[in-house]
Amino acid sequence: MQLDELEAVLKDRLVNPPEGSYSATLLTDAEQASRKIMEEAYELCVELTRPCPDADRVSSEAADVLFHVLAGLVGAGVDLDDVMAELARRRAPKEPSA
Repeated sequence: MQLDELEAVLKDRLVNPPEGSYSATLLTDAEQASRKIMEEAYELCVELTRPCPDADRVSSEAADVLFHVLAGLVGAGVDLDDVMAELARRRAPKEPSA
């Protein structure tokens, strides 16, 4: 799954929330989304700092982080394209100072 595909699913869940949907709850509760982002990021950091990180666990925790961050972005009305454009701007060559 690509991030833009996940974003589309989350945007649809925001407009058409399935009953009892976890993701729909994250999309409408910024505090819960923020807490989950922090929790999942912490779990990823714990795994990354182990003497011998487990690649499967790192992948799983990173997926959780990406999912929750994207849910937070969609809930806040921020498009993934805007985030990617910001990253592109950061990579752009800097103009020399005069």
